[in-house]
Amino acid sequence: MTLPTSALIDKYGLAAPRYTSYPSALQFDDSFEETPFLMDLQAQKGDIAVYIHLPFCRSMCWFCGCNKIITRNQENADRYLDYLAKELQLWRPHISHNTVGQIHFGGGTPNFLTVAQIDRLNALIKCYLPVQPGVEISVELSPDQLDEGQVQAFARLGATRASIGVQDTSPVVQQAVNRIQPQSCNIEAIGWLRKAGFNSINVDLIYGLPHQTEVSFSKTIEQVLALDPDRIALFNYAHVPWFKPAQKVFASDVFPNPMLKLAIFNASRARLEAAGYCYIGLDHFAKQDDELAKAWQLGQVKRDFQGYSARQSTAILGLGMSAVSQSEHAYRQNHKDLKAYEAALDSGVLPLAKGLSLTDDDRIRRHVINQLMCNLELQYKVLDNELGIDVKAYLDRDIAGLRSLVADGIVSTQETGIKVTDTGRLFLRNVAMQFDAYREQQEGRCSQTL
Repeated sequence: MTLPTSALIDKYGLAAPRYTSYPSALQFDDSFEETPFLMDLQAQKGDIAVYIHLPFCRSMCWFCGCNKIITRNQENADRYLDYLAKELQLWRPHISHNTVGQIHFGGGTPNFLTVAQIDRLNALIKCYLPVQPGVEISVELSPDQLDEGQVQAFARLGATRASIGVQDTSPVVQQAVNRIQPQSCNIEAIGWLRKAGFNSINVDLIYGLPHQTEVSFSKTIEQVLALDPDRIALFNYAHVPWFKPAQKVFASDVFPNPMLKLAIFNASRARLEAAGYCYIGLDHFAKQDDELAKAWQLGQVKRDFQGYSARQSTAILGLGMSAVSQSEHAYRQNHKDLKAYEAALDSGVLPLAKGLSLTDDDRIRRHVINQLMCNLELQYKVLDNELGIDVKAYLDRDIAGLRSLVADGIVSTQETGIKVTDTGRLFLRNVAMQFDAYREQQEGRCSQTL
């Protein structure tokens, strides 16, 4: 992949969603009612997935865009588990006929929990969730706060997949973003996970952080490759200080400019591919024998709020503060504020804050955008059969709007469909945005694509 010109970067360096969902969470509304989501759960015949949000962190990473609570009081986690139990009790009658095939713990920092608290979480899951044999359980971990006892506790819970946050191994960058994490922590964490039987380990990295250079980040890539992870996620830093005020700590001149950011990504991609990793979608990499890489080769990759995956349930039930649920016809989100979350549960009601019932148009466009984000193309005949409509006619205006992208070598169009070019992968969010019916409403509310 050659770098695009600075003029092209200026032209397409726009604000756009990451399209882990469509419509994006910006369209969620507080007038939403539970019924569409509950009806989808009742109609669900296959497995459902469960996401459990564990929001606590001991310190603030200035770049972070997650919903978290900064505290060093371990008792806060005990209280949170009390309320998680209440929420699980309320959901139990709605999911008693379902089976849970996947569970993911995100945060925050899930390993904020002590061994005893992780074991209690294990007991809650076994008590309230209809977990099927062979359930796939994954957890996000922060190596700088991890010990072997916590790894063993998550293994007892049934976790076999882990995603560890590294972001950047440069001491200069770590100091700037307030996340000090020596490489020795990463090495130790990987060792504990492998010893405990975890069979899939992902490393999260971020490009575009303060003081990053091509040289410094190439060292990060080499140190991460030395860890031999199964997958690597290479995320574009989302600078949204109007939404995450902690990011206001950064001076504007400390960030790599868009041209340098793309150079960092390009060099990283080349090194990862040379090391045998398959480049997937927008920002994921996986070893050739990993199930995500195999799904990519077969055109079966899925995308949701956790990013790319090899499999995805039709319904995802989100539990805990700020957690998002999704189904065929609806999205719903719990209260982001802990007191509001607790107050709802104290009143004996599900802690719903807002959501969205999907129109037929939303569902069509969600499918189209997912195809672009996951397969880098649209095949009209395939989509016609899947959606039961004439897709080319339905999206005629949107397809016509691709002319500029075609002229700039970002996509190619044929009678049979649309393909994103290799250079176009850098602008994948821009391509997806052409099919977003809400794009004008989201202007200035999202992170930059480049």
